[in-house]
Amino acid sequence: MIITTNQLLIRAFQSNDTEAVYQIGSNPELTQPLNMTAFQSDAEAQRFLQMLQTDPDAWALPLKTTQEVCGIVMLAPNLAADQVSVAGYELSFALLPAFQKHGLMSTALPAIMQHYQQTQAVTVFNAACFLDNRDSQKLLLKLGFQADYQTQLPAYLGGQTVQYFRYLII
Repeated sequence: MIITTNQLLIRAFQSNDTEAVYQIGSNPELTQPLNMTAFQSDAEAQRFLQMLQTDPDAWALPLKTTQEVCGIVMLAPNLAADQVSVAGYELSFALLPAFQKHGLMSTALPAIMQHYQQTQAVTVFNAACFLDNRDSQKLLLKLGFQADYQTQLPAYLGGQTVQYFRYLII
């Protein structure tokens, strides 16, 4: 499955995406907001890529023009009260610094959310941002997310306070 925007071909991860996954995962500026530890080796990036390849809710963001993967979007399902149905998804995303501030994520996230709404009837999307991650907060508000609540992460996740945002498709 490929989701197309003006600039991107949003698709599943492939085995030849190792370099892009390493660039994203080894950059502390990108991994810290995702609450991940930066990769220390190619082997860690390869293991992460293998996990991404088996996750139907992990999306590579290659440019249409060059096929270069410039970012990642991951969705984690939030189960409904029946513990079977998906009530919504939590979004996580990152773009390599050279591709930030070009409107790529502004088009990728709505396209992905529309895909999930059309194929799975999902109407709720959530995203959490550290309080100092102003760029992501600004992006989410621009896309129509509403600030929902703040909470402190557990100690094993760093203990920082995050702002949750919610988007409802009506």
